[in-house]
Amino acid sequence: MRVTRIVVLAALCFAVTGSAANALDIEVDIKPPPGEAGTPYEFQFAAEEGCVPYRFSYLNGTLPPGLRITVDGKLTGTPTEAGAFTFWVALDDNGGPTNPFCLIPSTQSQGEYTMVVMPDLAVKTASLPSGTPGRPYSVQLEFTNPEVGWPVTWDITQGSLPAGLTLSESGLISGTPAGPDTKTFVVRSREPFRRFGERELTLRVAAALQASSSLRAGEVGLRYTGSVSGSGGVAPLTYSVAIGSLPTGLTINATTGAIRGVPREAGTFGLTFAITDSAGQRATVPTSVRIASQLAITTARLPGASVGAAYRARLTSSGGLAPKQWRLARGALPPGIRLDASTGALSGAARAAGVFRFTIEVRDRLGARSTKTFRLRVTR
Repeated sequence: MRVTRIVVLAALCFAVTGSAANALDIEVDIKPPPGEAGTPYEFQFAAEEGCVPYRFSYLNGTLPPGLRITVDGKLTGTPTEAGAFTFWVALDDNGGPTNPFCLIPSTQSQGEYTMVVMPDLAVKTASLPSGTPGRPYSVQLEFTNPEVGWPVTWDITQGSLPAGLTLSESGLISGTPAGPDTKTFVVRSREPFRRFGERELTLRVAAALQASSSLRAGEVGLRYTGSVSGSGGVAPLTYSVAIGSLPTGLTINATTGAIRGVPREAGTFGLTFAITDSAGQRATVPTSVRIASQLAITTARLPGASVGAAYRARLTSSGGLAPKQWRLARGALPPGIRLDASTGALSGAARAAGVFRFTIEVRDRLGARSTKTFRLRVTR
């Protein structure tokens, strides 16, 4: 009877300290839920039987980039790439000679998993068209990578829209801007409970477009510069001639409004310039430009003079733009005769007889010059 008791106690001791635990099992029925690229992720693998603590490790296959498996069974990190990834996980327990409660180690359990990483829900709209005060505005915001079956709603998380505009839950920015303004704000597109994307946007409401011109008088044959300019509006601006036409030889730069060229015809030209902006505004400015004919001295010859007698002759010119200045360019006037620089008049009383040859120049306010050589005979 005593021997029997010893055998029974020995058997019980072996059952407690020397037997293996039930078969170790990694639970592949509990799957990692989908993740999202750019969003922190964590999943705990599950196991049963065997001897704790468990030791998990990556076996083979392809883990989602950015994720790792920790020894305590966590799939953790931030996914960096979207897609479906299949991989194997190994599970070991704490059985073995050093564990008095589980002397016989369990056979390693292995499980196959597939995890789906969805692309990040993102705001696709990168910029907004400018608005105009008093004109209706409507722009639909767009997103990318939605998850099928989930609605996407919009809101503003930082900043605000220009006065007169609102953002609907469906992502429509609409309204009528109240006045010139520039606002920077953050819009968010989001699915219920989880995924969202944000982007900073700027919306400018430009002042009303206005046009003005700066056109001076010109002259045939002289280089001409002038300009049409716009203020307000939404860049870029486009310049054109809406009514009439520029003098032959002149053109307008559609991008800058600069008017350049060498006019080839004289006259006064009435025309209307138009400026349009990228928001569709249009402003006009009526004006006119005068192109004078080419400056020329028209006096054909000078009357003769007598020594000691009063003399007066006036040089004349055509074309050009007043005021005009006259001067002796070459040669010499008869002694006693002088030239009025403002009027072109020759006057005085000659003090010596002879034939005097000289060149007269006239210059107008644009810098145009005309010269002519004369002979003045002085008799006794």
